[in-house]
Amino acid sequence: MDRVRATGRPGRGAVAMRLGAGALLLLVGGGVTAVGSGAPGLETRTFTRISCHETRTAKGGNVWHCFGMTPAQIEAAAEEERRARMDALRAHRPGSTPHRPRTPTPHTRLSFVDHHGRHDPAEVTATRVGSRWIAHAPSVVGTGGALLLAGAGMTAAGVVRLRSTRSATG
Repeated sequence: MDRVRATGRPGRGAVAMRLGAGALLLLVGGGVTAVGSGAPGLETRTFTRISCHETRTAKGGNVWHCFGMTPAQIEAAAEEERRARMDALRAHRPGSTPHRPRTPTPHTRLSFVDHHGRHDPAEVTATRVGSRWIAHAPSVVGTGGALLLAGAGMTAAGVVRLRSTRSATG
């Protein structure tokens, strides 16, 4: 709700807040769209060996948790497996070092993977945002587009109010 002066028109503070909110929505919407589509300059990787599992939430909904591996992670896991096999063979020789336990293969958690519930996707491209990997998905791009539209609407409304405020004082 706009603050209204004694003349019945919104004050400049309310107009500035509307313009600021519109600009903020535009920035956030642009960022979400850039992440969801993999804009140049952002760290983007392709993940394979995707495994997803469904988890029930406390509110009765379902959430998909998906994990994947980059080619470098797959290569490291294969090397670790080879090393574990060699250690197991050496363990039976007299005077050899004991077998080292195998470390689990690292998987990367992926957010917003487009999953239909029957089959895990074969490949997912994702962009890193902080410590999270956000999958390129139509839902992420759609959310960014909605934020851009809301920001454009707020900014346009702020400009209209600013013009009406200026014409009333002029």
